[in-house]
Amino acid sequence: MSRLSQQLKRAGQKKRNRKLRSTPLKHANHRLRLANEHYKKGYDAGYQMGIASGREQFDHHIEGTSIIIPTYNKLNMLEQCIASIQQYTSEAHEIIVVDDASTDGTAAYLRKMAGQIRYHIHDKNYGFAGSINTGLKMAKGKTICLLNNDIIVTTNWLGNLLHCLESDPAIGMVGPVTNYISGEQQIEVSYSTNQEMQQFARQYNEQDSSKWKIVERIVGFCMLFHKTFFEQIGYLDEGYKIGNFEDEDFVIRTRLAGRKLAIAGDCFIHHFGSQSMKELGGRLQDIYKQNEAFYQQKWSNPYEWVQRVMRWLESKSISVSTENEVKAESPLRAISFYPTHVAVTGLNGTVFWVEQGIKHPIRGAYPFPSVKLSQIELLSWPTGSDIEADIAAEKWRKTTKQDGSIPDGGVFVTERGHWFQRDGITCRAFISEYALKHWKLSERVMSGSEAEKLLWEEGLPIMAAPLLVNSNL
Repeated sequence: MSRLSQQLKRAGQKKRNRKLRSTPLKHANHRLRLANEHYKKGYDAGYQMGIASGREQFDHHIEGTSIIIPTYNKLNMLEQCIASIQQYTSEAHEIIVVDDASTDGTAAYLRKMAGQIRYHIHDKNYGFAGSINTGLKMAKGKTICLLNNDIIVTTNWLGNLLHCLESDPAIGMVGPVTNYISGEQQIEVSYSTNQEMQQFARQYNEQDSSKWKIVERIVGFCMLFHKTFFEQIGYLDEGYKIGNFEDEDFVIRTRLAGRKLAIAGDCFIHHFGSQSMKELGGRLQDIYKQNEAFYQQKWSNPYEWVQRVMRWLESKSISVSTENEVKAESPLRAISFYPTHVAVTGLNGTVFWVEQGIKHPIRGAYPFPSVKLSQIELLSWPTGSDIEADIAAEKWRKTTKQDGSIPDGGVFVTERGHWFQRDGITCRAFISEYALKHWKLSERVMSGSEAEKLLWEEGLPIMAAPLLVNSNL
C-alpha cells in the first residue's frame, strides 16, 4: 500500500473515531434540548393555568372575615397580635398583613408565615390609610375587620362583634371596648399580666346585647363592617399622612351615608396603644397638626353636615332601619355626594363625563382636567353612551345660560361666600372650598345669591373624594 493510501486510510479512521466519540454527546445534547423544550412548554402551560385560576379567584369571596392589620416595625407586637387571633378566633377568617417597608425583620417574618396569612410588603411607608387601602383591595371576606398591630384579641371577640353588626342592617360599623383608647370605648380594667387579661376577657365577653350602644363616633383601632358597606363608602383618604384622623374621616362618611355606629360592649380586646406612632418622637405632634388641619379643611363642621343629611333623609322618607327598606331604598353611596358635570378617570386611563348620575366614556382628547377615582367608585355609576370630547368640553365651559341664569351643572357662589351646584331640579352645597377645588370646579364659579338657590330643591351636599396615593386601587 502506498504511503498516500495509508495516510488516507488513517485520516478516514480518525474521522470515524471522532464521529463515534461525538455521537453520545450529540445524543445527550439532543435530549437536553428536548427536555428544555418540554420544560418550557410545561412551564408556559402552567403559567397560563395560573393566570386563569387567578382570574377565576379574583372576585371570589370567603364565608368569613378578612382581618386587615397594617404594620410598621414593632415586629414583636405583630407576632403577639397574630398569635392571639390564631388562638382566640374560631369564626372563619383570613389574616391580611400590610407592611409599610419596616426595617426590623417584619418582611422576613411575613414570608415565613406564608400559607397561614396573606400579606403585602410596600416599597415605602404609605401610612395607615395607604396600608389599610391595600388590605381592602386584597380582602375576600364578606365582612372586614380593620385591626391595629398593637392589639391582643380575646375569647369570643369576633363572634360578639359579628353578632352586633348583624343585629341591624342600619349599622355601618361596630367597634369593641378596650383598656386604652379615647372616647366611649375605654373601660376600667384591673389586670396586670396577659394571663389576668385573658381571664378578665373570658368573663367580660359573655354575649349580651344589652351592652350594645349606638354612638356618634368609634375609633379606628378595631372596626368591623360588611364588604358591601366598604364598596358603598370607599377607601380611606390618603391625604392624611402617616396616621391620625383618617378613621375620623371614615366615620363621618359612614354617618353621611345614613349608617349607624355601634359599640359592642360585650367585646373586650387589649390595646397597647399607638406603638408605631410613638416611634415618630418629635414628628408626632407635627403630623397630628398637619392631619388635623387637613380634616378641618376638608370637612369644616362635619357633624353639622351629618345632621343636614339626616334631615334630608327624613324629608324623603328614606330609612335604613329595616332589612326590607335597605333593599327597597338603595342606601346612599360615596358617589351620592359627588358633583355632576365633571370628568373622572380610573386605573385604565379612560376619561368619563359624569352627568345626572351616569358616566359616559369620552371619545377623543378631552382638554379639561379630570379627577382620579378608585375602581369601586367608578363602578358605582352606571355607564351610558359615549360622548364626544368637544361636546363634554362645551358642557364644561357653560357657566351661564343666554338669559344669565344658572344652567344645569352650573356652579355659583352666594353673597355669604357659600358654594353651590345646580344638579337638575336640586341645588347642592359644597361642604368646603376644598371640595370645590378637589373637583377642579373653581374656574367655573359664577356669581349667584342666597335667594337664587331657593329656586331649586335642596339636594345632598358635595364632598371631596378620598385622595389615593396608591395608583393600583
